[in-house]
Amino acid sequence: MKKLISILLCAALLLACVSALAEDKAVIDFQNRIQFSGVLPEGYKCSILSQSDLTMECVIACDNPAAPRMNIFLSFNESYADVPSLADLDADSLERLKLGFSEENTVSFDALRTDSGADLLVVRETGDDPDFLDFYTICLGHEIEFTLIAGDEAPGLALTDEQVSRCIEFMRGLSILPVQG
Repeated sequence: MKKLISILLCAALLLACVSALAEDKAVIDFQNRIQFSGVLPEGYKCSILSQSDLTMECVIACDNPAAPRMNIFLSFNESYADVPSLADLDADSLERLKLGFSEENTVSFDALRTDSGADLLVVRETGDDPDFLDFYTICLGHEIEFTLIAGDEAPGLALTDEQVSRCIEFMRGLSILPVQG
């Protein structure tokens, strides 16, 4: 009898641990063309702020005003109408794209591939107190920009190295896929 109670207790504890580790996954569909999905950091939620036939604006945020938030902008760009993904851009187009990011800020560029296979251009603000980290991609002629910004009450209004690392891991796990119809 003691063994049975001990096994049941272990099973209950195991179930409690699994429940505590359950992850909050967000899924966003844009006009039945593109879908984003990913596991949100604890305490964060995703909200669609506006949406039309050609654009969408979302935010991933939590209630803590010192915590960073991610703004997501998606818009159809006629110039990229025939471009399935960022990897399909020619070298000149990619350089023009980078120039647009570096006109107002001092930035560095890197590349990241998500687990779902989407290529992202990572734009890091350089300097002592970076206040944004940008991820950019193209999917079916749509420009998609994810911008991590420091919270309104963050110390120095800057992103920490830990916040940047956590965001990169979040983005790596993010799925950005065309909706199969």
